[in-house]
Amino acid sequence: MWYDGRMFPGNPLRRTILLVLVFLIGFPLMAVSLVPGSRFEDPNASQTMLAGRDFTKQLTDTEQVSANLLDIHLTTMGKGDPLYVWFGHTGLVVTDKRDNRSVMYDYGIFSFDDDFYQTFAMGRLNYEVWATSAEARYDLARRENREISNITIHLPDAAKLELVRFLNYNIQPENSTYLYHHYRENCSTRIRDMIDKAVDGQFQAWARAIPMEETLRQLVMRHTYASPFIDWTLNFLQSGSIDKPITLWEAMFLPAVLEQALLDFSYIDGSGNAVPMATDRKIINSATVGARAPVLDSFTSMTLPGLWFGLLVGLVSLLFGRAIASSQFKSLQRFGHLVEGLLGFVWAMTVGILSSLLLFMMVASSHDVTYFNENIIFATPWAIVMAVQSLRGAFGKEAARKRFRQANTIMAILIGTTIVMKVIFLDLLVQQNWQILLTLLPMYLCNSSIPFERLFERKHRILDDSDW
Repeated sequence: MWYDGRMFPGNPLRRTILLVLVFLIGFPLMAVSLVPGSRFEDPNASQTMLAGRDFTKQLTDTEQVSANLLDIHLTTMGKGDPLYVWFGHTGLVVTDKRDNRSVMYDYGIFSFDDDFYQTFAMGRLNYEVWATSAEARYDLARRENREISNITIHLPDAAKLELVRFLNYNIQPENSTYLYHHYRENCSTRIRDMIDKAVDGQFQAWARAIPMEETLRQLVMRHTYASPFIDWTLNFLQSGSIDKPITLWEAMFLPAVLEQALLDFSYIDGSGNAVPMATDRKIINSATVGARAPVLDSFTSMTLPGLWFGLLVGLVSLLFGRAIASSQFKSLQRFGHLVEGLLGFVWAMTVGILSSLLLFMMVASSHDVTYFNENIIFATPWAIVMAVQSLRGAFGKEAARKRFRQANTIMAILIGTTIVMKVIFLDLLVQQNWQILLTLLPMYLCNSSIPFERLFERKHRILDDSDW
């Protein structure tokens, strides 16, 4: 494909290079995930820890007095500046009315120490629950210019006391660490599960009966739309597993959704009365208007912006690599090929690095949201080799430039095939990756072996005797 056997007649290197190329082309077929269902069984998973707890047992007189002296609130913090707080945060606040002391139980604690990046790459990121001063946490959020809201949680006295006992049990060193999952085990879902257990499953039954109009991917994009590269990267890495219909229960991985759900929900108590789960929403701090991009009220597709970007990159490549490089002046030809080659190197290397990361996550990590990702079909680590060829072409290597264009032709065919298959098998290929497809398609096409330069060649009229 990129290798001309005449360069190494009778040389074993030819066979080696061909094997490497076949491996690079064929490896995506293997990358459906070699570790399906490989997420570790976490002994401190939310449902596991709650399984043996009784939130309905009869209270003694002493316990009743203790329950009466406790108030429970849910604190929700809005979007922050670092990526890991773009989706907000939540915590349970327990107030002891005897000394008016408020403690926040926070399930969103992690450290950049202790091999953070290694464990994150492997999908085995450990989070912790801490009990800290609620006022201290409010002060920190104020300094970060984040919105803070509070709602009052109404639980039966027995459930309220057992919830506090469980929280204090959970913060013990041997129980405080859990295996994080962005959609199923985070600061919001842990609290959701506790409240559901406290009302004997009524919360989950109610929430699962409410379908959401948006998928997990679309809910995430409401928070990431303002940063196109981050938005594109997250969409590239995540598979169709986050494009399936969900209910309100699954959507409560977002703290703001959990807060609103609790305000909307009422449970039936032991006397048969409907009791509002939460009331009295209060704003403790308001973020400065314009401090950061707001969270959208509804999903906005980024497919067209992706297409425009891909067209821009592709057309710039055409302009310099075919139009300017077709000039009669050698200096302009060299300049055109230089810009074309450098631009190709940048975008191909970016695709190569991201696809290498995706491939690793699919075959060697516990990031189950990357498994069976269609994007690995047309965006592979092969792009790193393409980037090198583009760079060589930028500095006058015509053979390397030709190989780069041949590779783009192959990738354009793969994308075209993927698009056709997705149209034919709508119910099977559900991954919403049109943003990715339509970003890369014009880039591959404009850098392919299609002879666009003929559009820019000057036509010379040939004269014969009949013209005189």
